[in-house]
Amino acid sequence: MTTQINESVYKDQPAVTIESAVIAAQFLPGIGAKMASLRYKPLDLELLVQRPGAAYLRQPYDGDYVAGECSGFDDMFPTIDACFYQSYPWKGTPIPDHGEVWSLPWQCDVDAGSLHMQTRGVRFPYRIEKWIAFDGERSLQWRYRLTNESPFAMDFMWAAHMMIVLEEGAEIVLPPGVNHIVNRLSFNGALGNYGDILDWPVARLPDGSERDLSRVRPPSARDADKYFVKGRMPAGWCALTYPRSGLTLTVSFSNDTVPYLGILLNEGGWGDLYNIFIEPCTASFDDLNVAKTRGECSTVAAGSVWEWTMGIQL
Repeated sequence: MTTQINESVYKDQPAVTIESAVIAAQFLPGIGAKMASLRYKPLDLELLVQRPGAAYLRQPYDGDYVAGECSGFDDMFPTIDACFYQSYPWKGTPIPDHGEVWSLPWQCDVDAGSLHMQTRGVRFPYRIEKWIAFDGERSLQWRYRLTNESPFAMDFMWAAHMMIVLEEGAEIVLPPGVNHIVNRLSFNGALGNYGDILDWPVARLPDGSERDLSRVRPPSARDADKYFVKGRMPAGWCALTYPRSGLTLTVSFSNDTVPYLGILLNEGGWGDLYNIFIEPCTASFDDLNVAKTRGECSTVAAGSVWEWTMGIQL
């Protein structure tokens, strides 16, 4: 297959586009190396949430993520929720909202049909890199490397913050062996309280009713829920089927190093959007300290590396 990599423009920002015969993906190296667009070329179908306006809504370092563009796919590291680091030698250091790297510029190089992008931490001594390349014309792959440049172990969370568009009747497919989820956020309160455990896919809700959580409701539901698969993923993938277009989008990940999965289903309940966040992650529950309390936190040893992979198949 042939891979094309070209400089491009996204809104008013310089970008780089990598594409095969089937997929075109556009990245913004100057803004977190964000994937701003993912287009399925046979149907000219944009699969990532886009915001209106000709100008990209930038935020500064330590800015409010939601007040910015809030679209596409950003890397969240080393947390999602703003919090304070709890362990020596960085105890008490504030970690920005949605992490550090989404607002930082990344160096970008093209090497043998792939993109290589990297950046360094501001408040913590690390380097994070990613290589992006096609593995077949329908499969775009990410390879990540985190390098701890300090003589101390570092707790962290990485999450893929992917805002994927929905169509009515879509179905969420999880691997065999996923039987329970843990509620993180329920806008209308239907899933109960923070930390409540429910069956997957058909959950008995606190009001006694049942809901098939794998079946996406229309935007008239005006609801949004976020939950995590309970415990470690039995296999590294999550799929979304689109009945109207006949497309299946699969997010794959190395579940030995990315063992957790969060899903935020926005059925018209937030921001007048109809989308799903599929978030493979190295630690659970959005907050680094909550993950550590739950025993679901990742730690990279002093002077060591942590590597993981992720892919999108169409």
